Amino acid sequence: MDRTELYDVMAARKSAPKDFGTYIGDNGRVNRCARMMQQGQINHGGKLLDIGGGIGDLAHLVVQQKKLFDSAVVLDISKKNLEAAASKGCTGILADVDKQGIPVVEQFNVITALDFIEHIIDPENFARECYRCLKTGGEVFINTPNIQYWEHIEHLVHGRFPHTSGDREVYHGGHLAFFTYLDLCEIFENAGFVECKQLKDDDGFRQPPATFNATFMEPPKTQNEYVEWSMRFGNPNLLFRATKR
Repeated sequence: MDRTELYDVMAARKSAPKDFGTYIGDNGRVNRCARMMQQGQINHGGKLLDIGGGIGDLAHLVVQQKKLFDSAVVLDISKKNLEAAASKGCTGILADVDKQGIPVVEQFNVITALDFIEHIIDPENFARECYRCLKTGGEVFINTPNIQYWEHIEHLVHGRFPHTSGDREVYHGGHLAFFTYLDLCEIFENAGFVECKQLKDDDGFRQPPATFNATFMEPPKTQNEYVEWSMRFGNPNLLFRATKR
């Protein structure tokens, strides 16, 4: 069984009638991404490429419902997922990014990858492909678990690796890699991106408790250090944005 067939099996296990047709607003990471676009934290307008876009919820929401983009393309490894995306009127591309890169020749204003980069073997090549497929001044937005989140660190101290996925179909949700903000900065800056920034996860942010501070960290000395420290350790989701030169 190759990777495409495996992901089709996983998609079939989770498939439900609600996945087909109009998006009903039940995906938190999709809603958060669209809200951040509306608030100007992530760019919008023009053409969107949603990599690992699954059943097309984000593309449907930001194009057909909220009119934030003129058009969107959903790239996914699963034929089953793309069937659901097509039912929402989405244009789909079937591809294994690790094998094929991003098989498009057009360029996009924004690329999104929600809970995707942790599932691939070669994130460095993925970053280079994102750079190639963006227009000048275009933006990539990554949503991935933040392995530096303070609760994850406490799990490690107590001898268990943190479970960063809600998907229990396969071990650790099929995650192959785990990232901090500085990891993503290195990967995407090496690909040519600038203005790398971590955005606050307003839905999940939890300030590290005083006991964590006292045990693991040297207290921040300035307000700027405190804000940066809180971002690194208080966000369970690593929301990362970078711009093409």
